[in-house]
Amino acid sequence: MQLRYRSAPRTHVGLVRKVNEDAMLARDDVALWVVADGMGGHDNGQWASQTLVGQLAALDLRINRNARGAAIVHAIEEGNRAINTAASAAGKQMGTTAVLVHCDADDVLLIWVGDSRIYRLRGGDFAQMTRDHTLVQDLVDRGSLHPDEAESHPMSHVLSRAVGTEPILRYDSAVDKARAGDRYLLCSDGLTKCVTDERMAAILSAGTIDAVADRLIAETLECGAPDNTTVVVLSAEEATALGMRPAL
Repeated sequence: MQLRYRSAPRTHVGLVRKVNEDAMLARDDVALWVVADGMGGHDNGQWASQTLVGQLAALDLRINRNARGAAIVHAIEEGNRAINTAASAAGKQMGTTAVLVHCDADDVLLIWVGDSRIYRLRGGDFAQMTRDHTLVQDLVDRGSLHPDEAESHPMSHVLSRAVGTEPILRYDSAVDKARAGDRYLLCSDGLTKCVTDERMAAILSAGTIDAVADRLIAETLECGAPDNTTVVVLSAEEATALGMRPAL
């Protein structure tokens, strides 16, 4: 089945922070979407997330489909190298999380570093497609901490991986098979700190993707929005003969 993809990207500085250290990319034309949450404080975090997104924004994906995954990873590695070099020169820690989705027909490539997340809603099934790269998640994975204790743990914000914090990038990836009607959500932790999985699932289940994106941001504001929040809502739809886009 031929699928087409549409996105609704949104970002908000929140009600506490003065600078938005999040960055996002929505390239519907080549089916590439990214959310990055910078770390390092104000200008440093903002620069880190924008540097990574800039690498992916400049990426030429009009190449053989079998080469696109490697090209995407190379762009992320170039962003990692630029951030790590600048941080070393400045004597400061700088970095950014990253979640990325690239679609090719019904193949969905997911890449992630840090604690920004990708979710998928399929029918009534809402699933987190990524695993947080945090010290607390590592404890949960080892059986040293119960999952229910993770969110309230005092070290819950400490990342075990981020783009730019190490010379060699460590990332995770997966490939999903999309179906017509699926919705994907890329988000920074400004959303997940404020909105439960159950509430996210309910919001994603109703309305247009633009209405969904607006509602997700509104919910973070209603809970005080202590952090920047960025969301990209994607829909996978069956392409009609008239509206069919070329296979990417």
